Amino acid sequence: MSSLRQRLVERIRAEGPLTFAQYMEAALFDSKAGFYTRGPGIGQGGHFATSAEAHPAFAEAITAEAHATWLELGEPADFRVTEAGPGTGGLARTVSEGLTALGVGHELVLIERSTGLTDRQRTTLKGLSVRWVDHPAALSPAPGFLYGNEILDALPVRLVQWPDEVLVDADATGRLIETLVPADPTLAAPIVAAVTPRQGGRYAVRPAMVPLVAAFSRSISVGRMLLIDYGGTGAEVHDGRRPPVRTYISGQQGGDPLQAPGTQDLTADVDFGALTAAATTVGLVVEQLLTQAAWLRGHGCELPPANARTEEDWALAGLLDERLPFMVWLGQRQG
Repeated sequence: MSSLRQRLVERIRAEGPLTFAQYMEAALFDSKAGFYTRGPGIGQGGHFATSAEAHPAFAEAITAEAHATWLELGEPADFRVTEAGPGTGGLARTVSEGLTALGVGHELVLIERSTGLTDRQRTTLKGLSVRWVDHPAALSPAPGFLYGNEILDALPVRLVQWPDEVLVDADATGRLIETLVPADPTLAAPIVAAVTPRQGGRYAVRPAMVPLVAAFSRSISVGRMLLIDYGGTGAEVHDGRRPPVRTYISGQQGGDPLQAPGTQDLTADVDFGALTAAATTVGLVVEQLLTQAAWLRGHGCELPPANARTEEDWALAGLLDERLPFMVWLGQRQG
Protein backbone atom coordinates (compact mmCIF):
# COMPACT_ATOMS: atom_id res chain seq x y z
CA MET A 1 0.00 0.00 0.00
CA SER A 2 1.42 3.43 -0.95
CA SER A 3 2.23 5.79 1.88
CA LEU A 4 -0.37 8.29 0.67
CA ARG A 5 -3.06 5.63 0.44
CA GLN A 6 -2.10 4.37 3.90
CA ARG A 7 -2.42 7.86 5.35
CA LEU A 8 -5.77 8.34 3.64
CA VAL A 9 -7.05 5.04 5.04
CA GLU A 10 -5.86 6.00 8.51
CA ARG A 11 -7.57 9.38 8.18
CA ILE A 12 -10.83 7.75 7.07
CA ARG A 13 -10.75 5.30 9.97
CA ALA A 14 -10.14 8.14 12.41
CA GLU A 15 -12.49 10.78 10.96
CA GLY A 16 -14.94 8.95 8.72
CA PRO A 17 -15.39 8.96 4.93
CA LEU A 18 -13.97 11.83 2.90
CA THR A 19 -15.77 13.93 0.34
CA PHE A 20 -14.34 13.34 -3.13
CA ALA A 21 -12.99 16.91 -3.00
CA GLN A 22 -10.98 16.07 0.12
CA TYR A 23 -9.63 12.95 -1.57
CA MET A 24 -8.80 14.82 -4.80
CA GLU A 25 -7.04 17.56 -2.83
CA ALA A 26 -4.81 14.97 -1.18
CA ALA A 27 -4.19 13.01 -4.38
CA LEU A 28 -3.02 16.12 -6.23
CA PHE A 29 -1.56 18.36 -3.53
CA ASP A 30 -0.55 16.25 -0.51
CA SER A 31 2.57 17.92 0.92
CA LYS A 32 4.67 14.78 0.45
CA ALA A 33 3.14 12.61 -2.24
CA GLY A 34 0.58 14.64 -4.21
CA PHE A 35 0.73 14.30 -8.00
CA TYR A 36 1.53 17.99 -8.50
CA THR A 37 3.56 18.37 -5.32
CA ARG A 38 6.11 15.90 -6.64
CA GLY A 39 6.58 18.09 -9.72
CA PRO A 40 5.37 15.68 -12.45
CA GLY A 41 6.62 15.73 -16.00
CA ILE A 42 4.80 18.56 -17.74
CA GLY A 43 5.44 19.54 -21.33
CA GLN A 44 6.33 17.61 -24.44
CA GLY A 45 7.31 14.08 -23.44
CA GLY A 46 5.94 14.43 -19.91
CA HIS A 47 2.72 13.26 -18.29
CA PHE A 48 0.79 15.91 -20.20
CA ALA A 49 1.34 18.97 -22.38
CA THR A 50 -0.92 22.01 -22.64
CA SER A 51 -1.65 24.31 -25.56
CA ALA A 52 1.13 26.59 -24.33
CA GLU A 53 3.71 24.01 -25.46
CA ALA A 54 2.00 23.22 -28.76
CA HIS A 55 2.57 26.45 -30.72
CA PRO A 56 3.98 30.00 -30.16
CA ALA A 57 0.65 31.53 -31.20
CA PHE A 58 -0.83 30.66 -27.83
CA ALA A 59 1.69 32.75 -25.88
CA GLU A 60 1.51 35.50 -28.48
CA ALA A 61 -2.25 35.80 -28.02
CA ILE A 62 -1.91 36.03 -24.23
CA THR A 63 0.84 38.65 -24.65
CA ALA A 64 -1.44 40.66 -26.94
CA GLU A 65 -4.26 40.57 -24.37
CA ALA A 66 -1.93 41.74 -21.59
CA HIS A 67 -0.45 44.49 -23.81
CA ALA A 68 -3.93 45.75 -24.75
CA THR A 69 -4.90 45.85 -21.07
CA TRP A 70 -1.78 47.87 -20.19
CA LEU A 71 -2.51 50.37 -22.95
CA GLU A 72 -6.16 50.76 -21.97
CA LEU A 73 -5.15 51.40 -18.35
CA GLY A 74 -2.90 54.26 -19.46
CA GLU A 75 0.43 52.38 -19.27
CA PRO A 76 0.65 52.22 -15.45
CA ALA A 77 4.15 51.93 -13.99
CA ASP A 78 2.95 49.43 -11.36
CA PHE A 79 1.36 47.05 -13.88
CA ARG A 80 1.47 43.44 -12.67
CA VAL A 81 1.30 40.31 -14.80
CA THR A 82 0.27 37.21 -12.84
CA GLU A 83 0.15 33.62 -14.03
CA ALA A 84 -1.82 31.14 -11.93
CA GLY A 85 -0.62 27.55 -12.20
CA PRO A 86 2.46 28.28 -14.34
CA GLY A 87 3.51 24.67 -14.96
CA THR A 88 7.04 24.58 -16.37
CA GLY A 89 7.35 28.39 -16.37
CA GLY A 90 7.86 28.41 -20.13
CA LEU A 91 4.66 30.32 -20.89
CA ALA A 92 5.44 32.93 -18.24
CA ARG A 93 8.89 33.47 -19.70
CA THR A 94 7.60 33.90 -23.24
CA VAL A 95 4.81 36.27 -22.19
CA SER A 96 7.09 38.37 -19.97
CA GLU A 97 9.80 38.64 -22.62
CA GLY A 98 7.18 39.51 -25.24
CA LEU A 99 5.77 42.29 -23.07
CA THR A 100 9.25 43.66 -22.38
CA ALA A 101 9.91 43.78 -26.12
CA LEU A 102 6.71 45.82 -26.49
CA GLY A 103 7.91 48.28 -23.85
CA VAL A 104 5.55 47.12 -21.11
CA GLY A 105 7.15 47.67 -17.73
CA HIS A 106 5.69 45.09 -15.38
CA GLU A 107 6.12 42.95 -12.31
CA LEU A 108 5.93 39.20 -12.97
CA VAL A 109 4.21 37.11 -10.28
CA LEU A 110 3.55 33.37 -10.32
CA ILE A 111 0.91 31.67 -8.18
CA GLU A 112 2.16 28.14 -7.45
CA ARG A 113 1.53 25.84 -4.51
CA SER A 114 3.71 22.92 -5.64
CA THR A 115 7.30 23.13 -4.41
CA GLY A 116 8.34 20.60 -7.03
CA LEU A 117 7.01 22.76 -9.83
CA THR A 118 8.40 25.94 -8.28
CA ASP A 119 11.90 24.47 -8.45
CA ARG A 120 11.43 23.74 -12.14
CA GLN A 121 10.04 27.23 -12.79
CA ARG A 122 13.05 28.84 -11.12
CA THR A 123 15.29 27.05 -13.60
CA THR A 124 13.15 28.00 -16.59
CA LEU A 125 12.89 31.64 -15.51
CA LYS A 126 16.52 32.10 -14.51
CA GLY A 127 17.61 35.65 -15.27
CA LEU A 128 14.13 37.17 -14.95
CA SER A 129 12.85 39.07 -11.94
CA VAL A 130 9.98 36.94 -10.61
CA ARG A 131 7.98 36.75 -7.40
CA TRP A 132 6.20 33.59 -6.23
CA VAL A 133 3.14 33.31 -3.98
CA ASP A 134 1.16 30.19 -3.11
CA HIS A 135 -2.27 31.84 -3.20
CA PRO A 136 -3.71 35.04 -4.77
CA ALA A 137 -4.76 36.22 -1.29
CA ALA A 138 -1.08 36.99 -0.70
CA LEU A 139 -1.23 39.75 -3.35
CA SER A 140 -2.28 43.31 -2.61
CA PRO A 141 -4.50 44.88 -5.30
CA ALA A 142 -2.65 46.36 -8.28
CA PRO A 143 -3.49 47.26 -11.88
CA GLY A 144 -2.72 44.27 -13.98
CA PHE A 145 -3.46 41.20 -16.03
CA LEU A 146 -3.95 37.74 -14.50
CA TYR A 147 -4.11 34.60 -16.60
CA GLY A 148 -4.29 30.87 -16.03
CA ASN A 149 -4.18 27.97 -18.49
CA GLU A 150 -5.74 24.68 -17.37
CA ILE A 151 -5.88 25.44 -13.66
CA LEU A 152 -9.61 25.27 -12.91
CA ASP A 153 -9.89 21.65 -14.07
CA ALA A 154 -7.58 20.63 -11.19
CA LEU A 155 -9.70 22.31 -8.52
CA PRO A 156 -11.16 19.58 -6.29
CA VAL A 157 -14.75 18.57 -7.04
CA ARG A 158 -17.48 16.95 -5.01
CA LEU A 159 -19.21 14.08 -6.76
CA VAL A 160 -22.94 13.48 -6.92
CA GLN A 161 -24.52 10.24 -8.08
CA TRP A 162 -28.01 11.61 -8.27
CA PRO A 163 -29.58 12.09 -5.80
CA ASP A 164 -26.72 11.10 -3.47
CA GLU A 165 -23.20 12.34 -2.83
CA VAL A 166 -20.25 10.04 -3.43
CA LEU A 167 -17.85 9.74 -0.48
CA VAL A 168 -14.50 7.94 -0.30
CA ASP A 169 -14.34 5.20 2.32
CA ALA A 170 -12.02 2.26 3.08
CA ASP A 171 -12.90 -1.40 3.43
CA ALA A 172 -11.41 -3.86 5.93
CA THR A 173 -8.49 -4.65 3.63
CA GLY A 174 -7.50 -1.00 3.22
CA ARG A 175 -8.93 -0.65 -0.28
CA LEU A 176 -10.43 2.75 -1.07
CA ILE A 177 -14.08 2.41 -2.05
CA GLU A 178 -17.08 4.62 -2.76
CA THR A 179 -20.07 5.03 -0.49
CA LEU A 180 -23.23 7.08 -0.97
CA VAL A 181 -25.00 9.49 1.38
CA PRO A 182 -27.92 11.87 0.69
CA ALA A 183 -26.59 14.99 -1.05
CA ASP A 184 -26.90 18.35 0.65
CA PRO A 185 -29.43 20.53 -1.24
CA THR A 186 -26.86 23.32 -1.65
CA LEU A 187 -24.56 20.84 -3.39
CA ALA A 188 -27.30 19.78 -5.78
CA ALA A 189 -28.39 23.34 -6.63
CA PRO A 190 -25.82 24.03 -9.40
CA ILE A 191 -26.74 20.74 -11.08
CA VAL A 192 -30.47 21.46 -10.98
CA ALA A 193 -29.81 24.95 -12.36
CA ALA A 194 -28.04 23.45 -15.39
CA VAL A 195 -30.01 20.29 -16.22
CA THR A 196 -32.80 18.00 -15.15
CA PRO A 197 -30.71 15.44 -13.21
CA ARG A 198 -30.87 11.86 -14.40
CA GLN A 199 -31.40 9.20 -11.72
CA GLY A 200 -28.01 7.61 -11.09
CA GLY A 201 -26.25 10.16 -13.29
CA ARG A 202 -22.88 11.41 -12.09
CA TYR A 203 -22.14 15.11 -11.72
CA ALA A 204 -19.13 17.09 -10.48
CA VAL A 205 -19.56 20.30 -8.50
CA ARG A 206 -16.60 22.61 -7.86
CA PRO A 207 -17.25 24.64 -4.65
CA ALA A 208 -13.65 25.90 -4.51
CA MET A 209 -14.09 27.90 -7.73
CA VAL A 210 -16.12 30.69 -6.13
CA PRO A 211 -13.56 31.65 -3.42
CA LEU A 212 -10.66 31.25 -5.86
CA VAL A 213 -12.20 33.57 -8.46
CA ALA A 214 -12.96 36.05 -5.67
CA ALA A 215 -9.30 35.95 -4.56
CA PHE A 216 -8.12 36.41 -8.15
CA SER A 217 -10.43 39.39 -8.50
CA ARG A 218 -9.26 41.02 -5.26
CA SER A 219 -5.64 40.87 -6.47
CA ILE A 220 -6.50 43.19 -9.38
CA SER A 221 -7.47 46.79 -8.61
CA VAL A 222 -8.25 47.36 -12.28
CA GLY A 223 -7.46 45.23 -15.32
CA ARG A 224 -8.36 41.84 -16.74
CA MET A 225 -8.45 38.13 -15.94
CA LEU A 226 -8.04 35.47 -18.66
CA LEU A 227 -8.83 31.82 -17.91
CA ILE A 228 -8.46 29.01 -20.45
CA ASP A 229 -9.61 25.45 -19.82
CA TYR A 230 -11.68 22.61 -21.19
CA GLY A 231 -15.36 22.33 -20.48
CA GLY A 232 -18.54 24.08 -21.50
CA THR A 233 -21.64 25.66 -20.02
CA GLY A 234 -24.55 24.07 -18.23
CA ALA A 235 -25.72 20.87 -19.89
CA GLU A 236 -22.53 20.66 -21.96
CA VAL A 237 -20.77 19.75 -18.72
CA HIS A 238 -23.53 18.28 -16.59
CA ASP A 239 -24.98 15.74 -19.00
CA GLY A 240 -24.64 12.98 -16.39
CA ARG A 241 -23.74 10.39 -19.03
CA ARG A 242 -19.94 10.53 -19.08
CA PRO A 243 -17.46 10.18 -16.21
CA PRO A 244 -17.28 13.66 -14.66
CA VAL A 245 -13.79 12.93 -13.26
CA ARG A 246 -11.05 11.56 -15.50
CA THR A 247 -7.52 10.39 -14.83
CA TYR A 248 -4.39 10.73 -16.94
CA ILE A 249 -0.84 9.46 -16.75
CA SER A 250 1.93 9.90 -19.34
CA GLY A 251 -0.49 11.44 -21.80
CA GLN A 252 -2.87 8.48 -21.68
CA GLN A 253 -6.09 7.87 -19.82
CA GLY A 254 -5.35 6.50 -16.36
CA GLY A 255 -7.19 4.08 -14.11
CA ASP A 256 -9.95 4.35 -11.56
CA PRO A 257 -9.76 7.70 -9.67
CA LEU A 258 -9.34 5.85 -6.35
CA GLN A 259 -6.48 3.73 -7.71
CA ALA A 260 -2.94 4.66 -6.63
CA PRO A 261 -3.58 8.20 -5.28
CA GLY A 262 -0.78 10.61 -6.09
CA THR A 263 0.41 8.75 -9.19
CA GLN A 264 -2.09 10.02 -11.75
CA ASP A 265 -3.71 13.32 -12.65
CA LEU A 266 -7.35 13.86 -11.67
CA THR A 267 -9.35 16.34 -13.70
CA ALA A 268 -12.92 17.44 -14.39
CA ASP A 269 -14.55 19.66 -17.02
CA VAL A 270 -15.04 23.32 -16.09
CA ASP A 271 -18.55 24.77 -16.04
CA PHE A 272 -17.98 28.21 -17.54
CA GLY A 273 -21.54 29.17 -16.74
CA ALA A 274 -20.75 28.68 -13.05
CA LEU A 275 -17.48 30.59 -13.55
CA THR A 276 -19.38 33.53 -15.06
CA ALA A 277 -21.88 33.52 -12.19
CA ALA A 278 -19.06 33.48 -9.63
CA ALA A 279 -17.20 36.28 -11.41
CA THR A 280 -20.27 38.47 -11.65
CA THR A 281 -20.86 38.26 -7.90
CA VAL A 282 -17.38 39.71 -7.23
CA GLY A 283 -17.70 42.61 -9.66
CA LEU A 284 -16.04 41.25 -12.79
CA VAL A 285 -17.56 42.14 -16.15
CA VAL A 286 -17.46 39.25 -18.62
CA GLU A 287 -16.04 40.43 -21.94
CA GLN A 288 -15.57 37.17 -23.82
CA LEU A 289 -16.54 33.52 -23.61
CA LEU A 290 -15.61 31.68 -26.77
CA THR A 291 -13.77 28.63 -28.01
CA GLN A 292 -9.99 28.58 -27.95
CA ALA A 293 -10.04 28.21 -31.74
CA ALA A 294 -12.19 31.34 -32.19
CA TRP A 295 -10.01 33.28 -29.73
CA LEU A 296 -6.83 32.39 -31.59
CA ARG A 297 -8.38 33.28 -34.92
CA GLY A 298 -9.36 36.60 -33.40
CA HIS A 299 -5.65 37.16 -32.83
CA GLY A 300 -4.86 36.55 -36.49
CA CYS A 301 -4.11 32.82 -36.44
CA GLU A 302 -4.94 31.31 -39.82
CA LEU A 303 -3.64 28.27 -41.67
CA PRO A 304 -2.25 27.94 -45.18
CA PRO A 305 -3.71 25.22 -47.45
CA ALA A 306 -3.05 21.69 -46.22
CA ASN A 307 -0.57 20.96 -49.02
CA ALA A 308 1.55 23.97 -48.01
CA ARG A 309 1.68 23.50 -44.23
CA THR A 310 4.85 23.12 -42.23
CA GLU A 311 5.16 20.93 -39.13
CA GLU A 312 4.51 24.04 -37.03
CA ASP A 313 1.38 24.80 -39.07
CA TRP A 314 0.04 21.33 -38.32
CA ALA A 315 0.63 21.96 -34.60
CA LEU A 316 -1.40 25.16 -34.91
CA ALA A 317 -4.12 23.24 -36.74
CA GLY A 318 -4.64 21.23 -33.58
CA LEU A 319 -5.27 24.38 -31.56
CA LEU A 320 -7.69 25.70 -34.18
CA ASP A 321 -9.82 22.55 -34.16
CA GLU A 322 -13.32 23.67 -33.13
CA ARG A 323 -14.11 20.13 -32.01
CA LEU A 324 -11.77 20.51 -29.04
CA PRO A 325 -13.67 21.53 -25.87
CA PHE A 326 -11.26 24.32 -24.88
CA MET A 327 -12.86 27.60 -23.88
CA VAL A 328 -11.46 31.08 -23.25
CA TRP A 329 -13.01 33.29 -20.59
CA LEU A 330 -12.04 36.97 -20.31
CA GLY A 331 -13.29 39.21 -17.51
CA GLN A 332 -12.60 42.84 -16.69
CA ARG A 333 -12.13 44.43 -13.30
CA GLN A 334 -13.23 48.05 -13.49
CA GLY A 335 -11.91 50.52 -10.96
